[in-house]
Amino acid sequence: MLSASHNRAYQEFVTLLTKLNSLLPNQNCEFVPPQIKPEFHRLTKWFNQNIANLSSEDLEQAIAPRWQSVQTEIKREFKLLTTDMLFLASARSNPSQTKRLKSISDRLHKLTGYCQIMLHDVN
Repeated sequence: MLSASHNRAYQEFVTLLTKLNSLLPNQNCEFVPPQIKPEFHRLTKWFNQNIANLSSEDLEQAIAPRWQSVQTEIKREFKLLTTDMLFLASARSNPSQTKRLKSISDRLHKLTGYCQIMLHDVN
């Protein structure tokens, strides 16, 4: 079973991911909302302090390998999200921005799914 601190971290991460996703425009956008960048920076700082530093020390040995596997995927997906955010910042055309926003939304959904695995399946 996950520790209370692990549970809180993943629940808060889902909340932050959902908040960022709610800022993304739905379809073809004329512009990228300006609050996306500062919100992503807050998310990144929070991720590095609260998710990236989690360890399996407090976990039961039976769930530690599963936890490690999903935690690795979360870290990998977050790195890819960071790359997509960089590409969004450099996108100049509307179709390119739309493509990047879709990719960012997909990554946010994947990260939320991984957190749900941590909160429900690993527990």
